[in-house]
Amino acid sequence: MIRCIAIDDQQNSISGIEKYIADAPNMELLASYTDPMTALNELKKIDQVDVIFMDIQMPQISGIELSKAIRSKTRKLIFTTSHEEYAFEAFEAEADAYLLKPYGYAKFALTVNRMFEDETEDIAQEAYFFVKNKSEEHKAVLVRYADIIAFESFHNYIKIHTKEKVIIAYLSLKDVKEQLNIEKGFIQLHRGYIISINHILHVEGTRVTLSNHTSFTVGDLYYNDFRDFFTDKLITSKRNK
Repeated sequence: MIRCIAIDDQQNSISGIEKYIADAPNMELLASYTDPMTALNELKKIDQVDVIFMDIQMPQISGIELSKAIRSKTRKLIFTTSHEEYAFEAFEAEADAYLLKPYGYAKFALTVNRMFEDETEDIAQEAYFFVKNKSEEHKAVLVRYADIIAFESFHNYIKIHTKEKVIIAYLSLKDVKEQLNIEKGFIQLHRGYIISINHILHVEGTRVTLSNHTSFTVGDLYYNDFRDFFTDKLITSKRNK
């Protein structure tokens, strides 16, 4: 269990972190503070925690200054701020990550997973992320990369086709490429689809069919990528016909 502390003078920011932690199955919030001076006094009394989420701009003492006093109390330090210009100062203060507000649950969960991926059993066994599913009253559901067949563009949403169900999330394919770990095992061959290579059922010409029998024709913009991918993996006989 990843033990967490949250420090932010804005109550709405604290509420957001509290909700994200509550939605994560491997995280536990030990305490949250809207007064950085109270946090300073309280953290002196506790043993080391796993991660502290901390704002930078706060009254009386900044997050940068506070981090110098409490850095030894946490294994990982993640700054959360609306101000991009503090990134350099944050890393000078030995921060492990920097979340720029406003950030969504996917970005939050991926950042935490990256911090602890070497020691979290579930993550080590199989990579996953969380996403809010419109079809389940926007509950955050766990999605394993290995279960994904395809990401499909769907109006202002995407459909995440998995082996068990279809998840509808308020994301774009651009969000998927920027926020999820799809560099290996996934490929985009159409403007409306990012697909799992492991779930390609068959290819006929430029027509690709997936294991759930979804099919599409490779888009012109992606033809070169398709050709390079397909010819590199296609095995043919070297015998003379």
